[in-house]
Amino acid sequence: MLTQFAVGRLEEQLDKYDEWADRFEDLPLYFMTFHGQQSIRTVIDTMQHAVYVYDICHVVIDNLQFMMGHEQLSTDRIAAQDYIVGAFRKFATDSSCHVTLVIHPRKEDDDKELQTASIFGSAKASQEADNVLILQDRKLVTGPGKRYLQVSKNRFDGDVGVFPLEFNKTSLTFSIPPKSKARLKKIKDDNGLVVKKPSSGKKGAVPQNSDTCFQPDSSKPSG
Repeated sequence: MLTQFAVGRLEEQLDKYDEWADRFEDLPLYFMTFHGQQSIRTVIDTMQHAVYVYDICHVVIDNLQFMMGHEQLSTDRIAAQDYIVGAFRKFATDSSCHVTLVIHPRKEDDDKELQTASIFGSAKASQEADNVLILQDRKLVTGPGKRYLQVSKNRFDGDVGVFPLEFNKTSLTFSIPPKSKARLKKIKDDNGLVVKKPSSGKKGAVPQNSDTCFQPDSSKPSG
C-alpha cells in the first residue's frame, strides 16, 4: 500500500522512504485486526465502534466468502450469505456509512465475461447494492489479456459502462491507459468564454474472470 501511495518503489529511493511513511501515517486509515474466520456479529460490532470513535465513513470488507464459514446460522450457505448481506445493508443505512463488500464470483468459462448473475449465491447481494462493480479479465490466446472495470449497476443515475485498466508494475496500481483518455479541446460557450470539454472522437470513447465488488451505500440516492 505504501508503494501504491507513493506511486513508485521506495526500495529504489530509500532517501524518500521516511517522507512517504510519515505522509502515509497521516491518512485517516484504520485496519480491523482480524485473522481467520470471524463471526458477522463481531465484525459489525467492530465497524460500529469505528464509526462512533473515529467517524469512519467508508468500510471495505475483503471478502464475503472468507467470513461465511464461521456462521452457525444455517447449514445453507445461500441463507448464510443473505443474512450477512442484509446485516451489512442495515449497518450502512443505520450508520450513514459506505460499505464496499468484495465477493468472488462463480467460475465461468474462459471465453465468457462475468455478469451480475455471476455473483455467488442468490440475487440478494446485487439487489441490496447501490453499485455493482465487476473487475473483468479477458484472457487472450494470442497475447496478454485485457482487464477492465465494468459498472453493471448504478442506483444514483443509472449510467453504466466500462473503463479499460492497465497494470503499472512500478506502482502496483491499475489505471486507465493513456490512449483511452478523452482528448480535450477548447470551444467557446454562449458567453464567449473559453471552456474545455471532452471530444467525441474515437480516442475519447471509453465504453466498450475476476472479482466482484458489492457496495451497499447508505445514502440514497448515492453514487
